[in-house]
Amino acid sequence: MAATTAFPTSLKGELPQAMHNFTTTTGNVFKVALIRVSMAGTYGAGSTNYSNITGNSDEVTGTGYTAGGYAWTAGQNTTPATSGTGAFWSWSTNPSWTTASFSTTACMIYNSSSSNKAVYVGDFGGTQTVSSGTFTIVLPTNALSTSILQIN
Repeated sequence: MAATTAFPTSLKGELPQAMHNFTTTTGNVFKVALIRVSMAGTYGAGSTNYSNITGNSDEVTGTGYTAGGYAWTAGQNTTPATSGTGAFWSWSTNPSWTTASFSTTACMIYNSSSSNKAVYVGDFGGTQTVSSGTFTIVLPTNALSTSILQIN
């Protein structure tokens, strides 16, 4: 199957319902789970929940990776910002896994404080492999045209 970088459609309806708290100090806990290379499911705008990955047994397994993925704490959130008519937000810490050995092709960021609801799906553009090393997702600059989450 496949993964496509997308802002999940379900998130668009959850934002006005205040299901996600992105604030710096009191915000929800967000996690990023890695998706295996030979995935059974399809991930993108239609993804709604971390259970989409676990239900298809598509989460990465391997040395240095724990099911559920990397957890950001509220202190690792950046303050949501605006520019012109747009808004943007990201995390201040790049997630990484040390002493790792696995392959992945995509990821899902989800809100573990709000029923594991999906907030982002990212396609890595091909297979990414680490062997007895550190795997790091380098997040883009937190700005209107580059951040992970943007509303324009």
